[in-house]
Amino acid sequence: MHKIKFIIKVNLVLLLVTIICFSSAVNSTSNICKQTCKGKICYGYKVYPNPDLIISFDLDNPDTLNTIGTPITTDKIAGGTWIEGIWWCCEYSSIGNSKIWVIDHITGDMTLIGESGVGLNGLAYDDTTSKIYACSSTELYSIDMDSGDATLIGAFNINGCVMVGIACDGYGKMYGEDLHTDSLYSIDPMTGITTLIGAFGLDLNYGQDIAFDKETGICYLSAFTVHNGNEGALYTCNLTTGSTTKIGNFGSVPTQITGFAIPYNFNSPPTAPEIEGTVNGKIGVVYNYTFLSSDPDGDDIYYHLSWGDKEIIYIYGPFPSGTKLTLSYNWTEIGTYIITCSTRDIYDEVSEISKLEVTMPRNKIINISFLRDYLKSLPIFEILLTFMKVI
Repeated sequence: MHKIKFIIKVNLVLLLVTIICFSSAVNSTSNICKQTCKGKICYGYKVYPNPDLIISFDLDNPDTLNTIGTPITTDKIAGGTWIEGIWWCCEYSSIGNSKIWVIDHITGDMTLIGESGVGLNGLAYDDTTSKIYACSSTELYSIDMDSGDATLIGAFNINGCVMVGIACDGYGKMYGEDLHTDSLYSIDPMTGITTLIGAFGLDLNYGQDIAFDKETGICYLSAFTVHNGNEGALYTCNLTTGSTTKIGNFGSVPTQITGFAIPYNFNSPPTAPEIEGTVNGKIGVVYNYTFLSSDPDGDDIYYHLSWGDKEIIYIYGPFPSGTKLTLSYNWTEIGTYIITCSTRDIYDEVSEISKLEVTMPRNKIINISFLRDYLKSLPIFEILLTFMKVI
């Protein structure tokens, strides 16, 4: 009876522990989702309402604007673009001489590149040619990245054109946002000739900008419109029709954002590591294992691995791409273990996870003391012992 009660109590304790663990796992998963279910952080210049600020916001949730710093420009920033990890901007100029700036997206510190010699509204960067472009209301320019000087490429062929922003996708195709026609155009970067794609379906007013997430190919507008009064909002733009889809308003009051730039990274992750070594062994014996991965971009790599017997991830590196890592290890208890390994390059791109199953069976050693105790339990053994004593 006591044994039955004891078993019931044990089962209740185990059930309680299971419930607690499950609850903890659910909460943990929920917390992870809250932390990771976010869009990409991008950057802009808050023109209105006062004061002017350098800000960041989430592409999926633009209602929250985070202040990075205070600008040091004479006038307002007009256009922005992202170039190899750096935020570039052009300053609006009422006297036709826009300055070119780079902005530290972490601190907000601004560094002057130079004066362009013309009045500019927008910037764009072509990753395929490593060229930076700029637009005035009516013309397309190239920009010297060392001095900021602008060189005329050609005029836009749009009557009454007010090209307020330009952007290039990841393949170098250029698009422009015209304020006069409220429409999207493709632009020939060699000549400035435009081709109408379609109307935004928005009544655009004042300064705004256009930018690409070059990792996804999605085009975004940081638009300022007169729908239901002045409204600043983030939109995606269909590159086939020009139509827009609203994501959300900027902030809780009508807010105008220019200098729009979206970070991107064309870096490729390392290959999934190849794992080689003994898969059936004995406990206490040291075995060698090799791990091999390479990075398509030639970047240095780190190996992240677990031997499967402890909740520890070991990190080795950095090593040159293609370096074979050789490590020795032994397991102290019988069982089946999963060696897991992934690689990470110096720009934090991570490979797929590779696994190798290793089995450490029981050592085949006869337990003599157990055999002796067993034989003693047999009556015949006692008879034999007595007989041997007599002899």
